[in-house]
Amino acid sequence: MANTCWRAQELAARNEASVECYPDGPLGYTVVARTDESVGETIVPGTESQHATESATAVIEARCSFELPGEDVDGEALPRLSCEGDEWDLNPDDLSDLPKPEDLFDVHLAD
Repeated sequence: MANTCWRAQELAARNEASVECYPDGPLGYTVVARTDESVGETIVPGTESQHATESATAVIEARCSFELPGEDVDGEALPRLSCEGDEWDLNPDDLSDLPKPEDLFDVHLAD
């Protein structure tokens, strides 16, 4: 299983299930979960050996935009990041105020 799907595996294990996880496009992942145990005896004949399954696709979207610095700016200048109302002036000499992953990206279910 890909390292990017560790959280899906962890949650599935807590719920007595297993998962298959694979990339879905350049910035998406699909997870298919299947219960470890069958549904057991129910009032519906023939379902004793069936397992419950479900799938979901998560997509990663950028929350930020930037404009490249003009030609009159020092060649080492980095662009200003604008992330849904928050802005960061990145300075390679002072890395103390960097955005966190949740500032840069939004992850949500697409399917």
